[in-house]
Amino acid sequence: MKIGVAVENFTAVGKKPDINSIANYCIKADQYGFESIWTWDHLLLGSKNVFPVIDSMTLLSYVASLTKNIKLGTLYIFALRDPLISSKIISTLDYISSGRLIVAVASGWYKREFDAVGVNYDKRGSKMIEGLNLMNKLLYKGDVSYSDSRRTYNHVTISPMPGHHIPLLMGGYVDAVLKRVARYSDGWLSYYYGPGDFKESVNKIETFAREYKRDPTGFTNTDMVPVYVDVDMKNAKQKIEDFTSTFMDLPAWSKCTVESGIWGSPQAIIEKLRKYEEANVKRMVLIPAFYEADQLDLIADKILPEFK
Repeated sequence: MKIGVAVENFTAVGKKPDINSIANYCIKADQYGFESIWTWDHLLLGSKNVFPVIDSMTLLSYVASLTKNIKLGTLYIFALRDPLISSKIISTLDYISSGRLIVAVASGWYKREFDAVGVNYDKRGSKMIEGLNLMNKLLYKGDVSYSDSRRTYNHVTISPMPGHHIPLLMGGYVDAVLKRVARYSDGWLSYYYGPGDFKESVNKIETFAREYKRDPTGFTNTDMVPVYVDVDMKNAKQKIEDFTSTFMDLPAWSKCTVESGIWGSPQAIIEKLRKYEEANVKRMVLIPAFYEADQLDLIADKILPEFK
C-alpha cells in the first residue's frame, strides 16, 4: 500500500494558508519518501464565514518546482471548469512536473460554486462526463473538431501533449457514481471511509466494471483519512474529532465517518493501516490533524518505513 499525505491548502475560518509552511511541508514529504502529496479543491467555500483556499493546480505547480520525486495529486471539481482550459492546465502541470500528476475528479457538492460560474448544479454529473470525454480527446488524440451549444472546436490541438496516460481517479459514493467510476476512470477515490465500507464499494466498482466489459484488475484506488500520532489515545482521538468538526463536511448519506480516522501510538496506527491494506486499499492518503508539522515527522520516522 502506497502512503501519501494531504496538504493544508485550505484553512479554517480566520486563518490564512501559510505558504512557507506549505513549502517546507512538501519539501520534507518528498525527502521522507512519501509516495504522493494531495491538495483539496474549491473555488469558494463558505459565505459569511469564509474558508481561505489556495487554488489546487496553482499550488501544485509551485510544489512541482520544489520537489523531485513525490507524485502530485489533487481533487478536482471538473464540472465547474471548461474542458479545454482544464486540459491545458492538466497537460502543463504534468509536463513541468515530469509526469508526476494524478487527478481525482468529482462532480462537486457545494451549490454556491456552481451558481457563481453559471453551471447547472442539477446537471453537474452529466457535464463532468461530457467534459471528460472531450478532455481525453484533447490530451491524447489532438486535432479535435467538435461543436455544441457552448463551444466550437475546429481542429484543436493542445501542445505539449502528455507523453503518457495521466492517472484519472473519480470520487463519489452512491451506486450511480460508482458506476461512473467503473465506466470512465482509472479508479476510485474516497475519504473518511473505514476498511469494511471501502472494500464493499471497491467490490461494487469491480462488478460494475465487468458489466461495462472493463477489466477491474488494472483499477487503482485511494482512501483519505485523518491521522494523529500520540500514545495518549484519548487525546489523539479528540484531535481527530476536533479537526474533522473544524475542517470537514462528511456527507450524511455516505458512509464517511470520523471513526475511519487513525490515531494512537505508532504501532497502533501501523496495525490500523494493515487493516486498510487487507481491505485492498492501494493508496492511503493521510491527513495529519491540523497539519501539525511534527506529525509529518513522526509519521515519516515511525510509520512510513513499514510500508516501503
